[in-house]
Amino acid sequence: MFINFFKKDKFSKISKVKTDMHSHLIPSIDDGSSSIQSSVDILKYMSKIGYKKVITTPHTISDIYPNSTKSILKGLDSINDALRGSNIDIEIEVASEYYMDNEFINRLNIDDILTMGDNKYLLFETSYNFKPIYFEEVIFQMISKGYRPILAHPERYKYFLNPKEDFLRLKELGIYLQLDINSLGGHYGKLAKKSAKILVDLGIVDFIGSDVHHIKQVSFLENIFATKEYHNIFLKNKILNDTL
Repeated sequence: MFINFFKKDKFSKISKVKTDMHSHLIPSIDDGSSSIQSSVDILKYMSKIGYKKVITTPHTISDIYPNSTKSILKGLDSINDALRGSNIDIEIEVASEYYMDNEFINRLNIDDILTMGDNKYLLFETSYNFKPIYFEEVIFQMISKGYRPILAHPERYKYFLNPKEDFLRLKELGIYLQLDINSLGGHYGKLAKKSAKILVDLGIVDFIGSDVHHIKQVSFLENIFATKEYHNIFLKNKILNDTL
């Protein structure tokens, strides 16, 4: 009898976390979902692949997407209205992905910030190409005001020229790190894929996010779930999604 000792592991195409904490599903306020129906279709697909809760996080960028707390909460209400009676077994909450700029600092000063969970987790991003000169100062301000800063998709920033050292420095500053799951499959390019592996291998990933803008990304995500690279996240890191 022949035994195949080289048989590949087969993984389920189901999420290993029940909560997604990064997506763009509030319709027509950023570069994400364009309609209520699109948002509902995405949520239905996410429910199918194992998610029970989605914390959607529209961009807040003063020059491009100058969203307010009021407009974001209004968008959440519209999605919840559409979900009623839909038989989709998923809960949706809202925060925001804040771009680190002067307007964000102004919001920080008056605590006009949408956070996630009970521990004031604050999702933020920066330019992909240039690190803000006041980066560390703003991080200190966030923490001193009781927020827990989460840097969205650190693997995608081109200014981290020495990824291992730079990522470890982020942790020293008290920053939580959120990996875009689709980076593992090369969805954002070779550099992001390489940096994603470094983050996973260092064991410093705190959160993972779909960063879904449209339904095709959910299909890509589903395929990533069946890979060894995805399962390695949980072997090497303590993922906090389901504490939210």
